[in-house]
Amino acid sequence: MPMYAVIGFDHPPHSMALRDSIRPEHRAYVKGHDQKLRLASVMLDAEGKQKGTILYFEADSIDEVRAWTAAEPFCQIGVYRDLHIVEVRTAYNKIPLISWSV
Repeated sequence: MPMYAVIGFDHPPHSMALRDSIRPEHRAYVKGHDQKLRLASVMLDAEGKQKGTILYFEADSIDEVRAWTAAEPFCQIGVYRDLHIVEVRTAYNKIPLISWSV
């Protein structure tokens, strides 16, 4: 099954106020719709504030990933200045499994 990376860059310098305003809804959406999600990670600035997101999906098509992001609260509220979805292939992986406690 194809893999896709979703790379979202916040509006500079970051979108922390927007993120914080709907973080519970974002996490609930991700937890409730994680069947195809394989990795969720944050990009940080020099001060440790989130300035972007990288998500990896294993999905049948890019349209499936686009539909997921279209319904995701951070995407809907405009957290990201730029959002890119690209097909990727894993060349090497030693990332340990981590789950949210939420």
